[in-house]
Amino acid sequence: MAIVEYSLFRVKFVKPRQASLLHYKVTATEIFLSSLEERPFSQVRPGYRWHIGNVQLFSPNSGYFAIGRTTRSSFEKFDDQTGNFIVEELETSPYTHCVFDAAIGFVGIAKKTSLASTTRGIARRIEELLSFTNEVRENGISVEISPIPDPEGFLREIQNAFRVMQFVATFHGPNPFDADELFQKPLSVYLSEADGKKGKTQIEGIDLNREVVQSVTRSTAATGNEASAKVIRRQGGRAVKIHLRGSTVGASYEEEQHNPIAVLHDLQSLYQRVRDDDGN
Repeated sequence: MAIVEYSLFRVKFVKPRQASLLHYKVTATEIFLSSLEERPFSQVRPGYRWHIGNVQLFSPNSGYFAIGRTTRSSFEKFDDQTGNFIVEELETSPYTHCVFDAAIGFVGIAKKTSLASTTRGIARRIEELLSFTNEVRENGISVEISPIPDPEGFLREIQNAFRVMQFVATFHGPNPFDADELFQKPLSVYLSEADGKKGKTQIEGIDLNREVVQSVTRSTAATGNEASAKVIRRQGGRAVKIHLRGSTVGASYEEEQHNPIAVLHDLQSLYQRVRDDDGN
């Protein structure tokens, strides 16, 4: 039985620090929705066109779209009417499912190996297509789509460690509305003012505060950033480095029972579980 496997990605629309007089005030949610409504397409190379289509809204800020690639292939066949062997061209357009929440800023992408070997490859194509839309180009916006890593294993390591001696986290900017006030938001402002694209910060101590480290870890994961820590797992042990990486947050469904509305609700719950400081 075929399985539809979704992975969760963060979508960020990073505005330039200084907008020209042609730029106007527009929110990330509005940019996301208007960009999908354009149904953008691009030709990667002759005969290969990528498209966004089948856009449906389930609510004012959430819904479904499909992304696919159109190619032309030649195949040989025998024509019974003429009695000749001929070559015909056939156009094919494999596609995959995507659900999105523009208010939060995430997209769930269903795996499709005929489009790309990994879901991250499909995410890069969506990133490219959204970058071609009018709202994005007119406002000088940079589109970033990053996987949301499952933080639970990393958080357990932090919680159970004898000591947490070092914590490193990356940041991009400006970050989404629900980034933490302690780390992601202020540093993203600093990054933007410096005309930077990405950065990371490192803190060290005899034993770092677990609650602070865990809170920043959840915000880092939810905003599609990366983290690592140096921990001593048990008394007398050696320091080892652990990383916030591995599996992306997601869910799988039997194809016959695949319902995009239900998928969206599931992924919204999974996202809140990643972001929730209480782990609920």
